[in-house]
Amino acid sequence: MLEAGQIVLVDTNVIIEAHETRCWVALANFFACHAVEKVVEETQTGFQRRSPDRNIDVHALRHSLAHVATVSDEARAAFNLRHGHPPLDAGERDLLIYAEQLTDEVWLLNSPDMAVVRFANQVGWLDRLVSLEAMTRRLNLRPGRALARNYSEPWLSERKVRLRLGA
Repeated sequence: MLEAGQIVLVDTNVIIEAHETRCWVALANFFACHAVEKVVEETQTGFQRRSPDRNIDVHALRHSLAHVATVSDEARAAFNLRHGHPPLDAGERDLLIYAEQLTDEVWLLNSPDMAVVRFANQVGWLDRLVSLEAMTRRLNLRPGRALARNYSEPWLSERKVRLRLGA
């Protein structure tokens, strides 16, 4: 499942957490991390509240990503019509729009957001979800600090089971 070159769609929070725990470079070198323009843009917001060592260099980020997709306004409108305006932030929404376009690809999705997990359940993608912890374990990485709980494998597994049971 988690092999070298595996396409993993990553959201803003995953990129920030992976940078802050100093494991992004190793992950991006092993996996084919894909994002969308809105996700890249979101990594650059809020820098005023971060210490300079926690900022993400946008050029280095773009270089580390295997692909950065552009999502059109038309695609956003069609997605919202199809799915009834799910409660997603802009980066998550665009990432899921991109995911729907990957019909001939094998991919996984990494997001610690419950709205994304619920959406994945609705469209039959629960088995495509992967935690940041699972990715770091695959490479035997030891993050610079403990990952926040919603990036852990137990957090994701518990939510997947609850959704499968209809909770």
